Amino acid sequence: MTGVAFTPKTIATAYNANERTQRIWGYLKNRPNAERLKTGKEMLVTYKTFLGKIERDTGIPPEVILTFWGAETDYGRNKGQDDIFQAMAALAYEGSRRDFYEANLIAGMKIMQRTGFSKAKMVGSWAGAVGHAQFMPTAYLQYAVDGEGDGVIDLWDSVEDAFASKANYLKLNNAKSPWVRGQAWIAEVQPPAGFSYADADLMIKKPLSAWTSQGVTLMGGSKLTALRGADDATPAAVFAPGGKSGPTVITLPNFDRFVDYNPSQSYALSIALWSNAIAGRPGLAVPWPVDEPDITRAQAYALQKKLKALGFSDAEPDGDIGKGTRAAIRSYQLKNGMIADGFPSCAIVKKVLAE
Repeated sequence: MTGVAFTPKTIATAYNANERTQRIWGYLKNRPNAERLKTGKEMLVTYKTFLGKIERDTGIPPEVILTFWGAETDYGRNKGQDDIFQAMAALAYEGSRRDFYEANLIAGMKIMQRTGFSKAKMVGSWAGAVGHAQFMPTAYLQYAVDGEGDGVIDLWDSVEDAFASKANYLKLNNAKSPWVRGQAWIAEVQPPAGFSYADADLMIKKPLSAWTSQGVTLMGGSKLTALRGADDATPAAVFAPGGKSGPTVITLPNFDRFVDYNPSQSYALSIALWSNAIAGRPGLAVPWPVDEPDITRAQAYALQKKLKALGFSDAEPDGDIGKGTRAAIRSYQLKNGMIADGFPSCAIVKKVLAE
């Protein structure tokens, strides 16, 4: 803890993470950009043999591992240079997730003790995540593995250790719903005219047969069972992240492993779409409603506060538009005879606040 001092900048960063303040299309705009996509495809060739072995061992496809690497560290070019002990101490002191950051602060000390790594080596992100894999220290202790076979787990300087550790995390993090080998995770779909968005939510799972019976198809009209590794019984969620005016996707169980890793819907969508792009699969065909302005955290907080006052939510307002807020908006829309897409449009914000 030598030299550790409180850093207000860390707290400011935590409250202004991009996935909290941007519309989904703004967040996805450069995830990936052309250069990052090109690099990802090159890395697919460079690490073909090692990533192939990981897929045989764990079922996790190469494009998924590479996407996490690209999204979190720009393929190792930006692993973070912050003192993780200072970062985690500041975040623990701030208090909103005190237990989490205290546990990680101690886990970081244990890593140093067990490996003999210097404090100078143990730098990372503003939130304490480290190395190519951007693992929090508790995840390092639980899931990191020795991919190189040299007896040392070094997520800072060994790409192989980082790849193997990320795959191990995705395989083991949710034992009740493990990664499904050979199955897709997301695809754009075409809802029929008059489609009811009331059940179009990441939290609502139905077998593909149920969505088919509602007239949902893949883009171009193919049946949903054309998805890799899927059949009529495969549970899936339909989701319109930009509301009824934007693209609609269907997510399969493997998508939930991205949500397990980071509960931000924006982050999970970026990983799902980026990994498909690296593998050469088509992107989204329907454009985003880019003319819809962003809403501020203050507006989001006011919206949540009013939805709670009106009885549509029990959650405490936090200014973070997530699945709970979308569910509350959907309930409000249903009661008011509106299309229940759960999207926090400026019109919805204005209407709710005027109640």
